[in-house]
Order: sequence, then C-alpha cells, then structure tokens
Amino acid sequence: MARPSARPKLIEAALTVVAERGIAALTLDAVAEEAGVTKRGLIYHFPSKHALLTGIHEDLAARMERELLDATGQEPEGASLLERTRGYVRAATRSPTNVEMRLIMEAANEPDWIAPWERVYRRWFPEEEQSVETLDELSLRCLVARMAADGSWGYESMLTSPLSPRARERLTASILDVLGEE
Repeated sequence: MARPSARPKLIEAALTVVAERGIAALTLDAVAEEAGVTKRGLIYHFPSKHALLTGIHEDLAARMERELLDATGQEPEGASLLERTRGYVRAATRSPTNVEMRLIMEAANEPDWIAPWERVYRRWFPEEEQSVETLDELSLRCLVARMAADGSWGYESMLTSPLSPRARERLTASILDVLGEE
C-alpha cells in the first residue's frame, strides 16, 4: 500500500505558523520545525517558499470548492446561476480564519497563488467573462450578492472580534435577499 502524502501535514504546519506568527514568519525552516520533519523532507514536497505558498493556495481553494459543493448540494454544471450563487454566499460568509483572509489578500498580487482561486471561481461562474454592462438583471443581482459575500471577509477583518453566529446568519440572509425568490 502506498504511503499517504506528507503534503497535507506540511500545509497544516504552514497554516499554523502563519496563524501563530504571521506571514512574515513563514519560512521553510519554521514549517519544517512545526511539522516535525527535516527541511530536506519539506523541500522534497515544496522546493521553495513560493512553491509552499502555491500549495497552500491550492489546498485552500480546494477546501472552498468542497464548501461550495456542500452548500449547493450539487456540481456547478448541474446547478442554475441562482443555485450556484446561493451556495457561494453560504460558503463565503462562513467564519473565515484570519490566516485565510491574510493569505487570500496576498494571493491577489501573485499569479501562481491566485490561479487556484480563479479556477474554482471560473468553474462555478463561467459567465463572468461577460462585461457588467451587458449582464441581465438576474446575473447582475448574482454578481452583487457574491461581491457582498466576499466583502464580508474584509468587513470582518476590521472587527475586534468575529461576528456572532446570529449576526453571521442575519448578514447571510440579507445578502441572499438580494437574489429574490427562486
């Protein structure tokens, strides 16, 4: 039987380093130490810090994809734009971690890091290639709802404590109201 990959353990160790010490403290040495492996063992999977960060973004984007599937209850190809958007709003307004928020903000500046997020987003919303000026009313409402859900992360990052579950439910319901009835 094949041994399980060490990659998930290494990514979790990297996320722990960022959570406890910040992005600036994310080094190959720090991750190897946190994971309890040699630096050489880490480099086998991630030959550079850039490769490690790319792996982290691939992992986080895959987690988001699973959350979208759970929230939508089906693959994007079988769901309507409205169903996909509702699932997106529910997934995106869950309680984000500070680590996720920090890393996603950093990803915007690096093509290799943003690429996994773009792949997930384009799979769920392929019609986004269309100009905002040409969107029909439903497509525009769906875009506004997704933007509001994404903005909830930025809003929450400015708070001194996370939103309460009740406040999060209220915010999510309000964003979903933008979409109207099915």
